[in-house]
Amino acid sequence: MPSTGDAGVTPAAAERVRVWFPMSGGPASALGMGAEALSPDRVRLPFAPWAALNAAKGDVFRVEREEDGQLWVREKLEASGYCAIRVILASDSPLGPLDVGTEAILEKFGALGVSGTGMFGMTAIDVPPDADLRLVRNLLDSGKRDGWWDYDELCITEAWQTSVTQ
Repeated sequence: MPSTGDAGVTPAAAERVRVWFPMSGGPASALGMGAEALSPDRVRLPFAPWAALNAAKGDVFRVEREEDGQLWVREKLEASGYCAIRVILASDSPLGPLDVGTEAILEKFGALGVSGTGMFGMTAIDVPPDADLRLVRNLLDSGKRDGWWDYDELCITEAWQTSVTQ
């Protein structure tokens, strides 16, 4: 058996668990997603949930296991510094139909060092703390103005709030 100092040893993969965010005011009562288990009551998000407020990639949350075994998000413990923005393809967007348009959104933001996930014309983009926030905001605003998409700020930082568009 190799020692812990051997180059052949790979660290154990982080345990993945399913967590649930309570939702209100919409058609769904909860939003579930995979997360990295840090301890029995702490998880880290691998990306922004597309409909939860105040949650971004890398944020750490306290979770609580209910009697049915499901883990429910209770409070944010650590903010990662990422912003989460939901981008929704316009119904008549020149970017194309839903499947193609979603990829086009991710490609446009990927050029700015911003990643995300999406499907059916809706994406949640993960804006890293070291991104050029002015460029990201300019792209969001110009895309909205040009009829490509609409967007919602799901989780933003003070730096995002103070960044200025041109």
